[in-house]
Amino acid sequence: MIDIDQSHDAYVVLRPEGALSEADFAALKEAIDTRINQTDRVPNLVIAVDHLPHWDSLAALARHFEFVKVHQKVVRKVAIVGDNPLLSVAPEIANLMVSARIRRFPARKLEDAKAWASAEGDDPGHFEPIEGLPRDVVALRAVGVITADDYRDMLVPLVEARLKEHDKLKCLIVLDDGYTAYSGGAAWEDTKFGLGHLTDFSRVAMVTDVGWMAQALRLFAPLMPYPIRHFPMAELEAAKEWIKR
Repeated sequence: MIDIDQSHDAYVVLRPEGALSEADFAALKEAIDTRINQTDRVPNLVIAVDHLPHWDSLAALARHFEFVKVHQKVVRKVAIVGDNPLLSVAPEIANLMVSARIRRFPARKLEDAKAWASAEGDDPGHFEPIEGLPRDVVALRAVGVITADDYRDMLVPLVEARLKEHDKLKCLIVLDDGYTAYSGGAAWEDTKFGLGHLTDFSRVAMVTDVGWMAQALRLFAPLMPYPIRHFPMAELEAAKEWIKR
């Protein structure tokens, strides 16, 4: 089934659950098309996925594809909300094939997803400088959904400018409650950035309570030519002291 919540002006919240049928997608199409005809406005979509649903037949799959094919031309934004790892990949692939802008938000950021779906523009996130540290420390707080543009427009120019002042830099990244997610494009830019600056940093610290990021950092730390440490949010000040050494 697909629960359809139309109580919001700018968007419709969809909650697909279990085996999705041809009738479910027919009902969804009728609900969205009726909404468009009555309001003369195309709503954005917020899709909350607690557990990955599935199709109960090939007919249901075909009706789903038909819905996407028709409505991706008019729907401007689709927010996918959920924690399944597959949801991190799907939006990046879909963005290459459909006109609608698709963003993924973790389950705890449902309200952020709704706010993004309500906004006119697409400004999902940014890097925010952390003040009070030496000039050889690049210290940033990640806010919202970090995209490839945030690397190209903020992080890379900042690092290149600081490298004109210092032979080696230190990096402090904070992912607190204001952080939502990394897009696939940002993850690729992060990889390129790390490979391109392997010899430019003397130490790196990440401060976050996001479990999988802490685990990934510990996994890759032995492969890096400089010390990398993870600190929980409660030890932010300790991280600042460590990165200044």
